[in-house]
Amino acid sequence: MSHNSPDIQLLIRSHINAFTKTEAKVANFVLNNLEKVIYLSVTELAEKAGVGETTVLRFCRKLDYKGFQEFKISLAKTSYHQEKQPGKINSDDDINSIINKTSENHIASIRNTNKLLNSSHIEQAIDYLIHATLIQFFGSGTSGLIAQQAAHLFMRIGKLTSVNIDSHFQVMSASLLSENDVAIGFSVSGETKDTIYNLRLAKERGAKTICITSSARSTITEISDVSLIIDAKENPLEGSSITPTLSQLSVIDILYTGVLINDEDKALKYREKTAKAVSDKQI
Repeated sequence: MSHNSPDIQLLIRSHINAFTKTEAKVANFVLNNLEKVIYLSVTELAEKAGVGETTVLRFCRKLDYKGFQEFKISLAKTSYHQEKQPGKINSDDDINSIINKTSENHIASIRNTNKLLNSSHIEQAIDYLIHATLIQFFGSGTSGLIAQQAAHLFMRIGKLTSVNIDSHFQVMSASLLSENDVAIGFSVSGETKDTIYNLRLAKERGAKTICITSSARSTITEISDVSLIIDAKENPLEGSSITPTLSQLSVIDILYTGVLINDEDKALKYREKTAKAVSDKQI
């Protein structure tokens, strides 16, 4: 059944007698935290409600949603029409408001990411990258574009990197990694199936694994040796927005700088070589 932007509060309350005791815990938490739930993963909601993940999924299905993501999208539509949030761009904003709010949101996202990053995790990730024979980047959709940018950046300072957009090539690349390599996976939600599968495969091959995600408790953090948490909580209707992209790029730039200053002279030589190679292609 496809929901047409229902009032989630009314929908939940109309099903209240159908819920089990544990499902009712989810219902009560959602009713009391409508705006927060939009930004939670299924794991996070389960933890906050004091239930298992399967209970959350049963709760969603009893409301005729196929899963938690579909439920969140419907909830986001309800919230979108009900409330104008600080920093949110609204249909009646003039161009100056749009400029200011957009910039403020970008700046706030990077600042919040800095607060979330664990310095010891950053140091560990940099150490992995310094000693890596090959750095393999994984990501899907917009995160796949970030993976390409990251691979390009590290290549410029002499690191051997690899990135593939095709999912079949990603799996093959992951299967060929070794204990001398590092796999980095980008997933804002922390639940991107292909990226999770590839990181798990890379880890089985002995490679060090790093994830960059906004979900501290998610499948991707469970399988990663190092988890770098960013502030990129997207409303499900705002996928592929620039704000989480900037947070991801900020972390990559931090890692890149850490690797660069480890051997700046060597990195500079590689940057000069790659810059000359590119300039020779220009007319």
